Order: sequence, then C-alpha cells, then structure tokens
Amino acid sequence: MSNKVKEEINKIVIPEELRERSKLGVSKAKIEMGKSKRRWSFVIAPVIAAAMALLILTPNFFTNNTPENPVVRNINADSVIDTSDPKQVVGFSDNVFLGKVIKRIGTKNLGNYPETQFEVEVLDNIKGEVKGTIIVNQAGGFEGDELFLMEGDKQLIDGKTYLFATKYLPDEDWHTVVPVGGDIPYNNEEEKAELIVKYKKAFKEEIPFEF
Repeated sequence: MSNKVKEEINKIVIPEELRERSKLGVSKAKIEMGKSKRRWSFVIAPVIAAAMALLILTPNFFTNNTPENPVVRNINADSVIDTSDPKQVVGFSDNVFLGKVIKRIGTKNLGNYPETQFEVEVLDNIKGEVKGTIIVNQAGGFEGDELFLMEGDKQLIDGKTYLFATKYLPDEDWHTVVPVGGDIPYNNEEEKAELIVKYKKAFKEEIPFEF
C-alpha cells in the first residue's frame, strides 16, 4: 500500500456514535450466542438424562436375553395330521429343507400365544425351492417370565442345524414349522445323510393333506 493511500485512510474519522453502536452490536451478538447455547443445553440435558436412566433401569432393554428359569406353559393342539409320520408331515408341508438357525429375531402374538421368528440359512432342499436366508416361525415362545411350548416342542437354538418341514404364510413372509415333526435337529454329517434319505423317501410317498 502506498504512503499516499495510507495518509488518505488516516484522514477518515469514524463518528463516536457509530463506534458505540458497533461495540453494542458485538456485545449483543455475544449475549445472543450465550442464550442460544443455554437453550440447547436445556433441550439436550433432559434427553441425555432420560437415556442414561433407561440404560441403568432396564439393562436388558436392548438385548435379546430370555429369562433363565421361565415358567413353562404347554400349548395343547388338536393336530390334523400324525406329526410322527414323515409321509404325513411332508404331505402337509409346503417346504421341507435342511437349515441352520442364525439367530432369534422376534416374537409376535397372532392369537392366544406367542410365536417366535428365527433367521435361518437354507442348506439343502427336499421339497420346494427355498434358498438363501429366510424367516422360520415357530409356535410358542417367551412372554414375560413364561415360556409357551406347542405340544412340548422345544425352542429352536441359535447355531443348530435342523430338518425343517414348514407351511408358508404370505402375510408375514415366514415359514411356520410343523410342531414336533417339523424341526428335527441333527449334529453331524451321518445324521444329516440319514435324514435326507428318510425324508426324500417320505416325499416320494407323501400323503397329501386334504383341507
């Protein structure tokens, strides 16, 4: 900047009134910023406090835990087929397949008792063509401190492999297990091979259910 320009700038005189207004404007801006911060703190603080209270008072709220010693309630059902007969089980089912339970994903009550949903990876098909990861639904489940079991049929276990015989429910997009005869666990390749032979034979000789 040249000396001449500097001299011209120095000649400019800012009236005292404008200087005071400028100071007041800066002070007011600082005050407003302080108020804004306080307003946010009034909103955020209660939210944080409520979240902390929820975590402290309900430690299992965000978990998939189940009661350690539930009261078991047996659900009696008038079965329309003999669930101990593979031919009838296969004939009644829409799909028969081998699958691995990944995890329990929910519980829903569609009537008089809870039903539990599991994410299942399909391994092999015997009847039908399901594939990938599907939702398998099992009658029964936890409701508070009670465990409802359909005809004593045990709850599916995460990580276990089963032969499943199921009916498809389009409204929920899940495959409901035929109680007792539709969820048979196996533990090794030998048991798996035996189930495949047994249920492929049952599929050939299936007894279709007539509604």
